Amino acid sequence: MAGYPRKILSLELALKDVVKKIKDSGLKQATGKSESHFRKCSDPNDNDHNIHHKDSIAIDIFCMKNGFGTPMLNVHEDIVESGIYSIKQEDFSITLINIGARIGRLMEVAEKSISDKSEGGKEISQTEIQNIYSKIVDVEEKIIQLKLFLDKKK
Repeated sequence: MAGYPRKILSLELALKDVVKKIKDSGLKQATGKSESHFRKCSDPNDNDHNIHHKDSIAIDIFCMKNGFGTPMLNVHEDIVESGIYSIKQEDFSITLINIGARIGRLMEVAEKSISDKSEGGKEISQTEIQNIYSKIVDVEEKIIQLKLFLDKKK
């Protein structure tokens, strides 16, 4: 799988990373297809082999059950959202600073929600979950902007 340049915001790069993580046995368990099939799908120069949507979903379900998140869904979301966001060279460092600030706010909200004095006490309330989720989305928006910037540089 080495040697093929892949765009940062691409199914091919996400799939390449998945193949490394779950290997042939995980891919076969998730989809019934071999690692070599998905290596071909991860080659951006191979127009004859593309991942099927149902395989992408099956891979994400397998990954989620095994603690790897949802890499295929994440890249789909990033690609869709990249149509909305753009970032210029001069905005790059400002965006990095904004990510740091947003992560700080996320940590602050999360820390308050697990405090004994919070709305839900030791249990996180629905309002606190919504607040944490909102802060995660804020961070993700800036990360998508950085991914888009880097993808255009490649």
